Amino acid sequence: MGLLDILNILKGKSKTKLHELKWKLPEGRFIAQIADASHAIKALKKLGLHFMSGGEFVDSVYFKEFGEGVYAYYIIRTDKRTESERLIFEGYMLEEEEKLGVEIESSFLMMNNLKKMGYKQAFVRDLTLWSFVFGALQVNIYSIVGLGDFLEVCIPKTKFVKAREAMEKHAFHLFERLKIKKEEVMPADVLTLQLMTVTEKQ
Repeated sequence: MGLLDILNILKGKSKTKLHELKWKLPEGRFIAQIADASHAIKALKKLGLHFMSGGEFVDSVYFKEFGEGVYAYYIIRTDKRTESERLIFEGYMLEEEEKLGVEIESSFLMMNNLKKMGYKQAFVRDLTLWSFVFGALQVNIYSIVGLGDFLEVCIPKTKFVKAREAMEKHAFHLFERLKIKKEEVMPADVLTLQLMTVTEKQ
């Protein structure tokens, strides 16, 4: 028996090295429709989730398809209270970073460049958003006029398979504690769900 074996016995257990992947597992999203946003917010606060930010917004959403069911979005978000605008990029499904080749100076200038970049305007939406933190996960509650109320759990990128499995388990544990059945949870995001809904109606 070597010195390392003796040390492991003294510690009570041997530490195994986590297998690190060459490429990161991309960010994941899970969503479920909920009956009422206000009830879900109360439930999240009871569970001790930390509130990060929120507000009432009007979003102009632009999209570009990078493959079957894989989209990137630019959102020009206007705060209803302050009327300030900001540009948000949502491309969590992309595994490669795209060089935009343009400078982001303002929402107005960026809007003029979106067509050149291959983005199309998808829809304008009126929404209220609440964002929370649950361990390593971001949890969003959306209340979208004409679409409904949704809970979205965001799982960050990782190079470790075991870490991804643990985070997904953590996410489904949250859904379970909110009395949302596993079969009601979709591996998607609210933006893509809304895009599919708008496309079907056209």
